[in-house]
Amino acid sequence: MMTLRECFCNTLLFQPAERVPNFDFGPMNPARQLEPWYAEGLPRGTDIGRFFALDGMEENAWSITFGPIPGVPGQGVIAENAREIIRRDAWGAESASPRGADMAEGCFRSVRHGIETREDWERLRGHFRADEPTRYPDHWDEDNWAQRVARWQRRDYPLAQWGPSMVGEIKTVMGFENFCIQLHEDPQLIEEMMETRTQLALDILGRAFDEVDFDVLHFWEDIAYNNGPILSPSMFERFAVPRYKRLSDFFRSKGGKIVSVDSDGDIRELIPGWLRGGVNHFWPMEANAGMDVVALRREYGHAFSMRGGINKYALLEGKDAIARELERIAPVVQDGGYIPSIDHGIPVGVTFENLCFYHERKKEVLASC
Repeated sequence: MMTLRECFCNTLLFQPAERVPNFDFGPMNPARQLEPWYAEGLPRGTDIGRFFALDGMEENAWSITFGPIPGVPGQGVIAENAREIIRRDAWGAESASPRGADMAEGCFRSVRHGIETREDWERLRGHFRADEPTRYPDHWDEDNWAQRVARWQRRDYPLAQWGPSMVGEIKTVMGFENFCIQLHEDPQLIEEMMETRTQLALDILGRAFDEVDFDVLHFWEDIAYNNGPILSPSMFERFAVPRYKRLSDFFRSKGGKIVSVDSDGDIRELIPGWLRGGVNHFWPMEANAGMDVVALRREYGHAFSMRGGINKYALLEGKDAIARELERIAPVVQDGGYIPSIDHGIPVGVTFENLCFYHERKKEVLASC
């Protein structure tokens, strides 16, 4: 019998698999959603993933750091009150996280951006040394890199190593408006930041790739909205694509096969550049932003595999809408190279009855492959 790891890799590489893995997201706001579901029949304290017999998503090796070390002084919590906690990160960015159990997980507001001027960057330029020992978690008292490597060598699940975000993290560090201004006024600054992090990754990832047989090299970006990407395809081609290519070629030289990108929004204009950069897997394919997995498969064939692609808002509309949405994506599942799931967390307002119906119907789709 194939392991989850084998089924995952074979599915994404358009190779025979005994089954398509069943991944999916949990509630977008557990504090507001779980109590109504308990009242509707979900056993209290039950893990949603276990209840619906979902496969565990691939584990990510989060621990290799591509950011500045040591970074700016005064990192951590710098202020707090009854409403929020304000933190400063290694880049110097300050963000406020609201208190309150009903707040969506991970929500925050930006107080100060980390890189607002070239001078800010020059102060941090020397903080990207490859020989900084804390880039690998060898120094941790528990579950350090060596212990993780030993565990990973025995695994039967897929494992991903993250690479440096080419655009998304720089946009976040600089702030969207300032990022756009600098693309026009000082594009060399953007390119220097990308190149510094790319070279750092090339210098330090060799150890990871030599010691661990990673299934995926993954990049987080989030560089698009419903109307398209935040930078033009020509700028993306100039700045990001060559650096993606260097990293994906390096990963493949070590035996890797799947190079993955996670970006929300409508990324269609950037897909050709990513393909030239060696990317062959995309997710979450945000349906409400126009990322139609059926149309993309028709246009690109087997040029890349996908995950996600199910419109999460169908779960709010009822059983007929859920059934139509699953019927829509079923041919792509059957064609291979696609692991279906909703494109983000389960929206607030989805009933437990509709959630159960969604998972039952999706299992039928998976079983038909």
